[in-house]
Amino acid sequence: MEITPTNQRIKGTYYIRVRSAGWYVWYKFYEDGKSQREKVDQKATRDLGFKNEMSVEQAKAHCVQLNKERSLRREKIRRAAKRVTELKTINETLFPQSRVEEFQALLSEENFGSDVHLKKLNSHFNFIQNLCNDLRILPDEYKESSKKIYKYFIKKKVSPNYAGRLISLLNRWGKFVSKINGSYFDEVSVPRGRERSAIADAQQTKSGKDTELGVRTESRPLTPDILTKAKDKLKPEQYNWLLLSVWFGLRPEEVELLQDPKRFKIEFYPKKKVQVLHVYQSKLQSISADKRWKFIPIIFPEQQHCLDIITSQNFKKPIYKIMRKYIGNGITLYGGRKGFVDLIMSLLFVIFMM
Repeated sequence: MEITPTNQRIKGTYYIRVRSAGWYVWYKFYEDGKSQREKVDQKATRDLGFKNEMSVEQAKAHCVQLNKERSLRREKIRRAAKRVTELKTINETLFPQSRVEEFQALLSEENFGSDVHLKKLNSHFNFIQNLCNDLRILPDEYKESSKKIYKYFIKKKVSPNYAGRLISLLNRWGKFVSKINGSYFDEVSVPRGRERSAIADAQQTKSGKDTELGVRTESRPLTPDILTKAKDKLKPEQYNWLLLSVWFGLRPEEVELLQDPKRFKIEFYPKKKVQVLHVYQSKLQSISADKRWKFIPIIFPEQQHCLDIITSQNFKKPIYKIMRKYIGNGITLYGGRKGFVDLIMSLLFVIFMM
């Protein structure tokens, strides 16, 4: 049997045998309870890091190091396997798959927002599952574990507002499970006072590629000129997505709504002789649905072109990695919205001055 680094057994050790012609590498392992020994061929010997010019002592020392590394590797694999087993057991105890599916179906059924909003809810629920798995707490332990939950938010450096949304969904899950089990559920309070301040202070230290001095900064404006220079580097559908954000001043989630016919409409007003784009603002949850519409008059040729893009549906949100690579300069997916007012005001100024 040929022994190579790609097919070598996890269990076993290497050792050196000395003969009159020199030293050789052998492999010792156990199979079916019996000790087995095999000579390692020359190619595998080289792949394992042995060199012909090594002395016997050097070869033996390399064997010791190699066996030590393999022992650490075996232990790492063992611990990883044990961790996976534990997590599966814990997760199934805290979040039985059948209950999770029922809860997600309930979220979908009760969702009055957009598909984007529902996607965020499921993302929040994933965070909650990780939180409960890490802290190993059941719904009837949520209230008494409030401090642990707050400290978890501090460790993860979430914002106070995000922490509030997470707790709201945590309580929603707790009530859902407790109702099924016929048990009482005591809600976790939203962090206030010192706890909220501690969460806010921790979030201020959050670092990343879109941060400055550890604090997340606002996007710089994305102007038509900057976008034009990056056009050849972007896919057409990515360029079109950014173009919509620039000329309509929409948030990223609002641009995504332009793919849902129920969330936008284009109307022509004969008296004003102008087309108007209506976009539903799902973020405005505190006011009635009929007042959540944003009205954007189509004044410029570039905006008319953007209406054609909406009709074609040829636009797709670029990932942040693409923005950093090809747009850069601290501009995120909010860049179009940040530069919209200045862009429109400058164009109107030119028109009025003519």
